[in-house]
Amino acid sequence: MKKFFSTLAGRIAIAALFLFLVMVPLLFGGVLYLVKKNYESQFIDHVRNDAYQLASISQWGSGFERLGNELEEALLSGHIAFSRIVDSKGYLIIAGRQVRQAPSFEEDFFFGQAEDRFYQIAVPLFDASSERIGELQLGYDETPTRMQTRQTYRSGHYLMLGFIAVIFFITMLLGRQFANPMHQLSEASRKIAQGDYDARLQVRTNISEIKNLAKSLDHMRNELVQKNNEMQHLAQHDHLTGLPNRVLLHKRVDAALKGARGEDHSMAFLLIDLDRFKEVNDTLGHLTGDAVLRLAAERIHSCVRETDTAARLGGDEFALLLPATSGGSAEAIARLVSERLQEDFNVKDHQFKLGASIGIALYPEHGDSYERILHCADIAMYAAKRKGDGAVTWYPELETMS
Repeated sequence: MKKFFSTLAGRIAIAALFLFLVMVPLLFGGVLYLVKKNYESQFIDHVRNDAYQLASISQWGSGFERLGNELEEALLSGHIAFSRIVDSKGYLIIAGRQVRQAPSFEEDFFFGQAEDRFYQIAVPLFDASSERIGELQLGYDETPTRMQTRQTYRSGHYLMLGFIAVIFFITMLLGRQFANPMHQLSEASRKIAQGDYDARLQVRTNISEIKNLAKSLDHMRNELVQKNNEMQHLAQHDHLTGLPNRVLLHKRVDAALKGARGEDHSMAFLLIDLDRFKEVNDTLGHLTGDAVLRLAAERIHSCVRETDTAARLGGDEFALLLPATSGGSAEAIARLVSERLQEDFNVKDHQFKLGASIGIALYPEHGDSYERILHCADIAMYAAKRKGDGAVTWYPELETMS
């Protein structure tokens, strides 16, 4: 329950419940108060009208006798609670005769005034000649009106509780209409944070604001994915030639070694260093040197398969990773690369020849790790440079040569 009320739907439900617990009682309380006052007002109007109708009987010329009979019938029917006829001298009249001095009588001016459950009213009596002859004192029972008011209050309370329950239920449903799409966005965002950039930010909702939010967030996701891909590409590729750099080459060599061990395949690694590049770079400048490196990268890349990797390690040094390649095939590819790099380079109206020194290392013959393979290829490449030969395959005696 605590977890639910910490959610958006729970917070909306709490806010709605608090609002209705404050506002609905005020609303219903005001309505019930007006209903109560209306009942009391109707009761008083009825009492006054009935009392004056009874008092008007005294004007029919029959004295107090006819009035007394009507009052007896009203008492028996429960229409009134008590009645007194008092003459103009203050004596109580019973059966048309003075009996004794009438007790004091206090008239009520509003409902429930004396808290005695009776509403007391005094009405003057007149004879046929409109001369005042006494006073009619009546008491009406307030209990039926009080019961009616209590029943109305009880019904109002039930109605108020039902109204709050219905509104709370509707609020819960509406809260879920907001909370569920937000939960979907949260789940998609969590997946993206974990590296699943293909998780699209889509929600099932008819709320246009949340739809627009999801579209904006998905657009941001696409931009982040694109930027992340660009950053990964820049981090793993050479900015000048676009070839994989030393970091990506290391990963691919490790993967190729793992695959070669599992399938019992061979693998070849070629380390390539351009000949006479330093002279070109120092004589014609770095811009020309960069153009030469780009051309050399294109020629090297054109000599390998799609499954192979051509990489630039830095400066004028390149490498080739040749999975599932034997020593003979590696030497053939090295000759092809050497021939391509011996072709004329035409850059900015300048023409010159370079060439390359290539060292070859093989798996599993020469090593079973990236570091060992790279070391053997490096030793062989320097041996090729010393000999002036295009390519040399590593052999143990090279380790002792200076």
